[in-house]
Amino acid sequence: MFDPTKPPSTLAELGQRSFANFASRPYLGQKIGKEYQFSTYEQIGARVKNLAGAFLELGLERGARVAILGENAPAWAICDLACQMCGLVSVPLFSTLPSGQIKTILLDCRPDAILVSDAKQSAKITEIAGEIPFLKHVWSYDDARKLEERGAAFLAQNPSLYEQTWPAAYANDVATIIYTSGTTGTPKGVMLTHKNLVANVEVISQVAPHLNENEVFLSFLPLAHVYERTAGHFFPLRIGASVGYCESLFTVDKNMAEVRPTVMACVPRLYESSREKLLSAANSLPENKRKLYLTALDLAKKAGMHKGKVQGAPALSLLEKLKYALYDKLVYSKIRAKFGGRLKHFISGGAPIAPELGALFIGVGLETLEGYGLTETSPVLAVNRPGNPRLGTVGHPMPGVEIKIADDGEILARGASIMKGYWEKPEETAQVLTRDGWFHTGDIGQILGDGTLQITDRKKDLLVLANGKKVAPQPIEIRLQESRYIAQAVLLGDKLKAVTAILVPNFPALREWAAKENLGVSTDEELAKNAEILKLFRREIDLQTSDLADFEKIRKFVLLPEPFSAQNGELTPTLKVKRNVVAAKYGELVA
Repeated sequence: MFDPTKPPSTLAELGQRSFANFASRPYLGQKIGKEYQFSTYEQIGARVKNLAGAFLELGLERGARVAILGENAPAWAICDLACQMCGLVSVPLFSTLPSGQIKTILLDCRPDAILVSDAKQSAKITEIAGEIPFLKHVWSYDDARKLEERGAAFLAQNPSLYEQTWPAAYANDVATIIYTSGTTGTPKGVMLTHKNLVANVEVISQVAPHLNENEVFLSFLPLAHVYERTAGHFFPLRIGASVGYCESLFTVDKNMAEVRPTVMACVPRLYESSREKLLSAANSLPENKRKLYLTALDLAKKAGMHKGKVQGAPALSLLEKLKYALYDKLVYSKIRAKFGGRLKHFISGGAPIAPELGALFIGVGLETLEGYGLTETSPVLAVNRPGNPRLGTVGHPMPGVEIKIADDGEILARGASIMKGYWEKPEETAQVLTRDGWFHTGDIGQILGDGTLQITDRKKDLLVLANGKKVAPQPIEIRLQESRYIAQAVLLGDKLKAVTAILVPNFPALREWAAKENLGVSTDEELAKNAEILKLFRREIDLQTSDLADFEKIRKFVLLPEPFSAQNGELTPTLKVKRNVVAAKYGELVA
């Protein structure tokens, strides 16, 4: 048995220790038929060992790259861990990527092998096969099972080989190359070492010591992204927790009720979607119950603003506290049940969350802890602590992480979780990573009086108007999305006379409003062009931005008839807006 009080030095050691210490505990689960089935740590450990045996038999040498292209599943996690046991470098790819972008990444890192989930992903590799001759092996998730059998037979003939192999990794060896999502340009391969990832997992354990082997995680964000990889893959492995994989992005609600998670990593789009469902649920209630329900949600948001320490947020009065206790039994408990009924924490990352949105969830008893990090930082640099959220901030820096603010407002970070560099790009590495270890995040922020970090914008996203005034778009976009009728917002204004907005309506809410107003419009395209709806959006924009400086106010706006999407190239796979793509695509429309 391994000593659980001693931090592991590599991901291989982390995995082997958990396979031994939590042998009989449920580990990875997926929906098979109508219910979730979980394999134990011992069972998954045996599969990892056998797949590693297959890699050894095939002669994949230490340092060789193995790409993974597929949706979240036990096979994904097993392949990643088997790579760590053999000293191979896993290269995760988002399953939504088209073949052309996959080719760009594969040409850059030149893997020996790739694991794909199914025939759809395999077809992408077949399409570019002639341009990637270095790729020796293409396996599907189903093939991986056969490889495990092959590896088991090979290790049976070489009984001590695996035990000699997995401890051979060094802490500074590259464990994975993760390609940046490309919001500002061509993706770069971020080299993260065993030390980087283990260090991040260890400090997460320190700030959440109450989380243990009894936790159940629900994994729906792509494992190809470092956020889910660390928070929903390596961290649960470290503490011996269970991980259930969502069937798809469209079944999150159903799978939450089935898996009943205690911890879940999320992005703001999920909260926004959930809030809309909570508000829409009122429409099916009788008038008296509808009024009570909406009043309860308003009180939850007020309570959440106070609990989340939003400046100026008042505490509940004695009467409000009594009502809050009543609503907790009548309303909030039922809302929590929809999320599985035992959720301790939502961890929010990937993009800023509006304080009012976080307040609603905190108020109904679903604690939302916003954090901050980048692919290059493994990723967590700061996070709000359990039981002590401060809305509008990303919390205190993690233990061992140094944060400072440069003269131009940029956030700089230093610590054990900072990347080794960009794959075969020393010049780009030198641009963001100083010789004494400070990483330039590209984000603008400030450290508040209580030591929490507040992000105000991306450095490259700052809009410089024709008059030289600078506008930070993200805080304004978050404000706009507080309107029930605005689902997505992107501001433009670089080199223009005034700020303009490209807005995606919240069409379900907008259809309800249009029906009440008897507008007689039937399609989303008609809704986006209707004169009365344009007046509604003008009022909503003015309401949400009334206290902005005159040069920050939105003079023009356009409504789009369909949401931004990753398929159209407007969003990254983790649902962050590619501002340059949106500006190029719709800038002419605004003009």
